[in-house]
Amino acid sequence: MIQRLSAVLLALTVTVNADMYLHNMRGSNNRLDEARRDRNNANRLFDSQNNNRGGSNVGSLYYYVGESLPLEWTNQHGCGNDDNHCEIVVQYMCHDNVRDGVTTRTIPQQPTNCLNNDCNTDIRYGMHEDYDYYTNCRYRFRNRGLFTADRNVNGNTAIYTRQNNNGARRGYECPEERDYWPYWHPSPWVDIAILTDRLDLCPFFQTESQNVKPKGACRNTATCANCIRYNTQAQCLAQGGRWAVDGPHGVAPPQCIQAPWSRVNHLGNGRFGQASSYNWTLPFLATDGSLDEDKSTPHRCVLRLRYNISTDDYDAWRVNNTFNNNDGAGIVSPVRQNPNVDIGAKNTALRLAINTAQFGRTFQDRSHVFRLVPRTKQKEYFGKRTVYNLNVRGKRGNIVQTFPSVEYDFIPNHLHIKEDDLVHIQWAGSNTHNNGNPAGDGQAGDAGEGRGGTDRHNFVQMVGDSFGASFPATWEQNTIFRNMISALDATVPATAGSDHFPLSTRDQALGLDDEAVARNWALRMASAGYYTSYDNTGDATSVTGRNTELQELLNNAPASYVGGVFRFKRGTYDYMCTRNHNFSNRDQKGHLIVE
Repeated sequence: MIQRLSAVLLALTVTVNADMYLHNMRGSNNRLDEARRDRNNANRLFDSQNNNRGGSNVGSLYYYVGESLPLEWTNQHGCGNDDNHCEIVVQYMCHDNVRDGVTTRTIPQQPTNCLNNDCNTDIRYGMHEDYDYYTNCRYRFRNRGLFTADRNVNGNTAIYTRQNNNGARRGYECPEERDYWPYWHPSPWVDIAILTDRLDLCPFFQTESQNVKPKGACRNTATCANCIRYNTQAQCLAQGGRWAVDGPHGVAPPQCIQAPWSRVNHLGNGRFGQASSYNWTLPFLATDGSLDEDKSTPHRCVLRLRYNISTDDYDAWRVNNTFNNNDGAGIVSPVRQNPNVDIGAKNTALRLAINTAQFGRTFQDRSHVFRLVPRTKQKEYFGKRTVYNLNVRGKRGNIVQTFPSVEYDFIPNHLHIKEDDLVHIQWAGSNTHNNGNPAGDGQAGDAGEGRGGTDRHNFVQMVGDSFGASFPATWEQNTIFRNMISALDATVPATAGSDHFPLSTRDQALGLDDEAVARNWALRMASAGYYTSYDNTGDATSVTGRNTELQELLNNAPASYVGGVFRFKRGTYDYMCTRNHNFSNRDQKGHLIVE
């Protein structure tokens, strides 16, 4: 079974010199809060295979279950074209201990180096996969049915692969699971979608996903203390082990669709000038593992994008371990490291640049941890309405300083919805996006407005009907918030189980009239939440209650703001960020049509 699968699964690994960067949700690329252009630790949480310059610093974001969220990314070596075989695998994982941490050091391998001898709960360290998951991987035999070309894989367990032949550790990630999908043992990752250029394989991808298929692994018993090492059920039971089956995740098979086209050697937009994207409807998650909306509870989650590419230089759907280079048996791998090739000239050969660890290769990026919040406390407000997420991508700096990230922009910056729909407007930022030295082969610096190293955003309607303009509307000219039908304050307290979800609508607005409610929301969004109202009695964060005025470039405003969930009347609305929109340098504007 494993050997048969390996011939198929190899096609889902990737090729050379091709990075993958997630822009919305904001990709971390293993960053935390570094005040420098390069990340501190490429091994902090996962093996991205990316260079050190990508990723955004950590920020705070909440999403309501059921929100429609546009995921956006760039991938360097292309996809959906004739240059390679490509898959983009979109996944998420949620559990109570998933966290960003407060240090850029890698979580220890030995529990004795963690507080209370428990690395799973030591909040100093970032963690996605947990200690037990990595330990199983570390001791389990690797799949010897896989094609490894001419590589010397220097170990016998699943932490050693063709791409990771020395068994290097990144967080608690399992290298074999990272390199091969669908994986044959249990994985905490739930599959959202597979974007591929082989639509004929969609039935295979969907039926092999752990979303719908149970996966098993061997467990130790009183008579077999090391049975965790065995890869197959037959080996496990023959040695006295217990074959434990993890049931399916209990969600629908991943969506399988055509991969978006992008060209090779390019970290930028694809067709029609748009970045590669996928719209994800965030799931309802309950403590009992169901998708019952009424049982939905808050979760801490992380998003993962895997970029898998392989070449046409061998039939990746047929090769397995029998094709591995073996000089003693006279077997020559179909691809070899930096070979000299005969070009037909006497005594002349040319060398090819081939790294067999990268002919078939996987890249990935992951988001920072985000909160997935249930709708159960506001069921009447949400109803069956579609909720669209309107966010900000990018980080501080000019186009060279931020690369391979991007400069600021709203995402989506053109949104077309119906009057019955809702829009969750929010953003995340950082106070340490300095892009300082060392800058590698790039440019250090943090060009932008306001205090150096800080991200700040706001949401202000633009004046007039011209999207090409650059000036905000006054309150007297404002239409978007005057046309607000209702609004839900998205501020969620730190206590996950709290019932406190403040509601502000035209009917439940603490005695304020419609215009006062609308004006307060315009103020909150313009001040990034620094002010919550104009002059509400007893409100310490109102304009009259604050001891310190808002700085004109938002320097003293929060870097992240969870905003509100709005319903607007029919109309066309253009909006901007007053701090970052800087004509001829960078553009941060958006366009909303409600019909």
